[in-house]
Amino acid sequence: MKKKMFSAALLMAAAWTVIPTLAVRTCSKKIKKRGPGFPEIALTFDDGPDPAYTPLLLDTLKQYNVKATFFVVGEKAKLYPDLLRRMKQEGHEIGIHNDQHISNWLLSPAQMEQQLNRSAAAVASITGEPVKLYRPPWGHFNPYTLKKAAHFDTIMWTAIPGDWKEKTTADQLAKKLRCARSNGAVITLHDSGNTFGAYGKAPLTMIDSLHLFFADDESNKFKFVTISTLFRK
Repeated sequence: MKKKMFSAALLMAAAWTVIPTLAVRTCSKKIKKRGPGFPEIALTFDDGPDPAYTPLLLDTLKQYNVKATFFVVGEKAKLYPDLLRRMKQEGHEIGIHNDQHISNWLLSPAQMEQQLNRSAAAVASITGEPVKLYRPPWGHFNPYTLKKAAHFDTIMWTAIPGDWKEKTTADQLAKKLRCARSNGAVITLHDSGNTFGAYGKAPLTMIDSLHLFFADDESNKFKFVTISTLFRK
């Protein structure tokens, strides 16, 4: 009896977490993860803004004339509104994570809706523009995620090189970025290291890797654009 109850509990947990996440990532037409076959790449940065690393990242993007998309955490946006204003001023696009960096696996439908509304409202109040893009933290979906986020474009990725890891070097990460380079690619990186499981100083390594990546002759064959530009109709 205990084994049956345990098995039933595992199945219920999987039905709320792993199964919908795999199903959405592999089969759903309601998410976007690769643009059309033009020589364009969308670099995306999650989990910020961060007062130490986001300014350095913005300096780097400006140096190479790269436009990117930031999926910000609502409560961080409220703490550092000037960074969002700078993103907008320099031609970058701003989407949202949840208001807090909480997995949708841990949220009820009502809680998720509240997280989305708070995050979107916070960003809109700073930028003066409605939020159009959403990416769930960790890319986690529950059975209600797409329904609750229906008024956003939900953006996933073609590559997530693991820039949050402590032992990853700038050379190693630059190599992964080169491997991820392709027409219509959406590459996910992180401008904050204070998320659970991340190395605190990892964004410094990520920024160093970008210098190597942008200086690569092959990268010059691509245009780095925002998500909305990549998926323009």
